[in-house]
Amino acid sequence: MGWLQEELGEMIGKRWRKTLTVVAVIISVYMIAGLFFGMWPFSTARGLIQKTTSAEAIIQNYQWFYDQYNAIQAQKANIETTPIEAPERRGLVMVLNNAIGEYNSRSKQITRNMWKAPDLPYQIELGGSK
Repeated sequence: MGWLQEELGEMIGKRWRKTLTVVAVIISVYMIAGLFFGMWPFSTARGLIQKTTSAEAIIQNYQWFYDQYNAIQAQKANIETTPIEAPERRGLVMVLNNAIGEYNSRSKQITRNMWKAPDLPYQIELGGSK
């Protein structure tokens, strides 16, 4: 018998030591089986990783950043061509700021920004009422 088992036996009694040993063995077997056979909680983590790194998710995030960036650039061009005194100009700026906010938000999400092209900016400054 090892010194740890003897110390535990003296501290909590032989019966409780055996009970704790059985519980520890059961937990260890469950953890090892979970790693190999996809039992919870490992199946959940594996599902999340597969969903995040699937080819479809990678392509979708990659394309979304390009689409959103180009939509922001188009909205900026619309604002520049709209007269300053036009009543719809404030609405155009609000739409631009919403699009920029969504771009910046997704850019900070680790599961999405891993697939953003390096030629796109990390963050975009919010548009003003110019």
